[in-house]
Amino acid sequence: MKLTSFKGRLLFALITLIFLVLIGLGIIIGELVKSYYLNALHSRIEKEMNIVINQTEQEPSFGELRSVLFDELSEVLETRITILTEDTDVVYDSGQAVSDIDHNQMMTEINGSLPDPDDGIVRFPADDSNFYYISSVETGSESGYVVLAASFDNLEEVYRQIWLILAITLGAAMGMIIYIGARITNQYTKPIESATEVAIQLAKGNYKARTFEDRADETGMLSNAINILARNLQEMVSEQSVQQDRLRTLIENMGSGLIMIDKQGYIVLVNRPFLNFFHSRIEDVLNESYVDVFKNVQVNELAEEVFLTEQRVRKQILIEETFPHKHLEVYGAPIIGERSAWQGIVLVFHDISELKKLEQMRKDFVANVSHEVKTPITSIKGFTETLLDGAMHDQGALESFLSIIAKESDRLQMLIQDLLELSRVEQQGFKLSLEQVDLADILQDVSVMMGRKASKKNARVRLDIGKPLIIEGDADRLKQVFINLVTNAITYSYSDQDVIIRSKKEKDHIQLQFIDHGIGMEKEELSRIFERFYRVDKARSRNSGGTGLGLAIVKHIIEVHKGEIRVESEPEKGTVFTITLPIHMNK
Repeated sequence: MKLTSFKGRLLFALITLIFLVLIGLGIIIGELVKSYYLNALHSRIEKEMNIVINQTEQEPSFGELRSVLFDELSEVLETRITILTEDTDVVYDSGQAVSDIDHNQMMTEINGSLPDPDDGIVRFPADDSNFYYISSVETGSESGYVVLAASFDNLEEVYRQIWLILAITLGAAMGMIIYIGARITNQYTKPIESATEVAIQLAKGNYKARTFEDRADETGMLSNAINILARNLQEMVSEQSVQQDRLRTLIENMGSGLIMIDKQGYIVLVNRPFLNFFHSRIEDVLNESYVDVFKNVQVNELAEEVFLTEQRVRKQILIEETFPHKHLEVYGAPIIGERSAWQGIVLVFHDISELKKLEQMRKDFVANVSHEVKTPITSIKGFTETLLDGAMHDQGALESFLSIIAKESDRLQMLIQDLLELSRVEQQGFKLSLEQVDLADILQDVSVMMGRKASKKNARVRLDIGKPLIIEGDADRLKQVFINLVTNAITYSYSDQDVIIRSKKEKDHIQLQFIDHGIGMEKEELSRIFERFYRVDKARSRNSGGTGLGLAIVKHIIEVHKGEIRVESEPEKGTVFTITLPIHMNK
């Protein structure tokens, strides 16, 4: 197939476009140059006008003008200078003719439209190349006008030279562009002809056809694209196989269970997460009726609803056939093919067991907070009403009830403070005041502070630590952690049993152990002690004045320090809390 006509049309269109652009550009440039040249001439004449005005204003009066001086100015400036009184009487005229214009006739026209003093210099064109400039002037106490006549005889010649230069320049450019355009057009259409021949061969089924790739420009890119197309057609079957493998990998590892059912109700696709959710084998599911596969009534009902309504359906179900029980969110949708052809349905199973667990924890937290707040408020309200009913007149009852009210108020205040503290440490933007701190010094202070509390049980807080124990951390927060752990150890220890704090320094971390010999905990309780409001011995914990939030705060502070805390305990033997803290926070 030849592209000669296409090449000719392309070259003609290119030349025509460039010719029109050059013509338009030449006209614009010519007009701009003319305008610039003429404005420059007017600016020069106005400057000369100002010279004449200044000289006129230096004269004592119109009657004493120095004609010789103005004759010289007229000759030097090559202009005709005429000075008029306020009554348009001519007091001076250089008489130098600057053109063939009838000077008297122009003066008559100018006298009919003399400018005001505020108008400045006013220009009157006599024709295209002759101009009169007039301005008001004051000499002594007299007012008058200065008229300057100038002729631009060479203006037409300048215009002709401008157009000649532009025509020669644009003509040369046009010739060069035509030559280059012809070469470029021929150079680019040959590869297109070759690519066209190869495309025709590909359309006939000859995928071995190739074109030469001997250029690095757009035509080379076209040839390369044609060759790539040919190779892609040869590799289509294998590429489809690769895409199917990728799709299978995506389906198998998507994290949610997926099952596809055809319009007859048979399962045609299932992924591994679905099999794990229902503890099934693929041979027991694939190509089987969904009614026989799904033992859960809710899943069957959801699939039937999608089949009947052809609408998307979303439900949450509980799978009790598995252990532990799973909460699943099932999303069902119809599969509609081309031309609205019904293909079947797809079901996606999302495991929301963790979300349900978190929701239950939230509900438990709200219930616990309500209970913890309600108890002291009920006590305060009850004893207050008793006092108001007359018990305040009994001094003993008054003191006893007020003591209880104060104690419950302190307990309520402690609960609120712990809640606020826990909220602060759990915030995403919670920051520590990091510095180099010696844990040995902090533990020494805590030992002294808690000594009195321990002495009430005839016990001590013993330190078995090395020095120094320097890490990067927040001293106040770490002290808060140690006080909480030592307080718990003393509270749950038996009388005459010391609380022991031990340290172990490794290369990049420090380990601390808080050991007590008290009531201990059962193994199943260890996983819950860091939950909010959880108490091992609820009655004893509440009587000890605790809020049940201390260990939750401790855990968050340690985690913010990039450390970890774990607990070991045996009933009636005691408990050991082990804290591991990095020496440097950035490691």
